Amino acid sequence: MVRFVFHSILAGLAALSFFASALAAETRIAIIDTAYDTRPYLDKLKERGVAVIGRYYARCDQPEYGLTQKRLINQGLPNDPSSEVAQLFAKGFAILSIYQYYSNTPNKFHGQNRDGEALPDANCQWTGFARTVEEEARLDVDAAISQARSVGQPPGTAIYFGVDFNFQDSDRETIDLMQRYFRVIRRSMVASGYKLGAYGSGRALEILQQTDGGLIDYAWISASRAFTGTSEFHRSGNWHLFQNQVDREWFGTPRSGGGCTHGLPLDTNVQNMFQSTDVGFWQGNTSFVVPEERTFDIFATRRFACDGDAVIRREKSSSASDVLRAKQCKGGKSLRVPPKIDYANAARIGDVTDTLAEVDVDDDGTFDGWTRHNNLTGHFGWKPDWIFDTSRRNSQSCG
Repeated sequence: MVRFVFHSILAGLAALSFFASALAAETRIAIIDTAYDTRPYLDKLKERGVAVIGRYYARCDQPEYGLTQKRLINQGLPNDPSSEVAQLFAKGFAILSIYQYYSNTPNKFHGQNRDGEALPDANCQWTGFARTVEEEARLDVDAAISQARSVGQPPGTAIYFGVDFNFQDSDRETIDLMQRYFRVIRRSMVASGYKLGAYGSGRALEILQQTDGGLIDYAWISASRAFTGTSEFHRSGNWHLFQNQVDREWFGTPRSGGGCTHGLPLDTNVQNMFQSTDVGFWQGNTSFVVPEERTFDIFATRRFACDGDAVIRREKSSSASDVLRAKQCKGGKSLRVPPKIDYANAARIGDVTDTLAEVDVDDDGTFDGWTRHNNLTGHFGWKPDWIFDTSRRNSQSCG
């Protein structure tokens, strides 16, 4: 029934959807997440329209991954005006709280990293001792709640726990362990007064929503297009957040002698306008909600590429062969912005003509060029299934 209602509403909007941007006050992205200290970039993020910043809790640091700035608590406590959390609120931002600690492998449910090494204990010591999934879950949820309280996160808001890997329905062991892990997490989160979200594949989120009447309050779809059930779950409308762009970098600038300065690596996210406006964000000692009209405008001006050759033309008057030639700064290098929207990737639309739509392909707030309407889905509620075969994917057309 939910899926029927969701797509009935979307069908009614489809005829107007390409013109939504003409009426929108602010269609730039409102929600980002990053594993880096945001203090050097807060003024620029505000200028770019960002309202919510996802920051992380974790049991311990993970220096071997270069994640020395990932944990919010490492950047100071709210009683220090110079701390990151204090600066976020002073500049008017809200926080999306995320817990990730070696959450990118099913070995996590065995208390291990990808290499099969037993993860550190509560004191961050690599003891080498094995543990059960319940023991691992208790260590994680205790760390999450402790850090949330230390930085002042109020009860009634959410912490999203990562399940950032793919699995198939045939992998019954992983599914069982994931359910056991989240049962422990949920009990402690409910007792503490916090809401529980999960970040992961469509299939992982669907299972967590259906287990025991619902183990999670909020579902955040990862951007990994090939993960099992992701497109189907997106189309169901049962999600709250969707990570529409990953591994972007903002605010790097070209150097006079070549290359670029480093910027802020981040991902961007879209909130589902058909779900509750309150998805667990917080600001100071209270919850925070992105204004409903802005959530609508952002959702209504995103599309997925459903053509395998969604070429971006430089100008409205350009031919299909006169493609985008823009540059972007990433990792200290000046790289070309891809001259087409990858299949099943999302883009923001702006002005439109009878046949073309202006597109912001990397959702950095700047429109990059133009593509044909028929390269894109009619609305953001319809996410194409991923096609693994490259030749088949490149030959796809919409319709």
